[in-house]
Amino acid sequence: MKTSVAWAVAVAVLLAGCAATVPIQTTADLSGEWTGRVTSPAGHALGRLTIAPDGAFTGTMYLDAGDRPFRGSVLVVRPGQARYQGTDGNGIVRLTDDHGRATLRFLRDDGGV
Repeated sequence: MKTSVAWAVAVAVLLAGCAATVPIQTTADLSGEWTGRVTSPAGHALGRLTIAPDGAFTGTMYLDAGDRPFRGSVLVVRPGQARYQGTDGNGIVRLTDDHGRATLRFLRDDGGV
């Protein structure tokens, strides 16, 4: 099953009505490799994100101008609520399920992409 990661508030708002939010109990719930679209201050491109069971993450955006790595960490503040801190900002983490397709979103605190 392909999973995706998207870092855009607009996408999250548009899709929120179509998918069920999945409570994140531990960072291990997110561990593994995620692929999809990444939006950050550097641009919008295909990307890959790997999250370790302890919440540490690394990833790469595949931009036309060259690959751009990013990294950070996810923390479960309390069961059901997760946050991230990374090279492209800080914010909340949302996991949704749309008929068996898991989507992970990092939504920046400042509303930016």
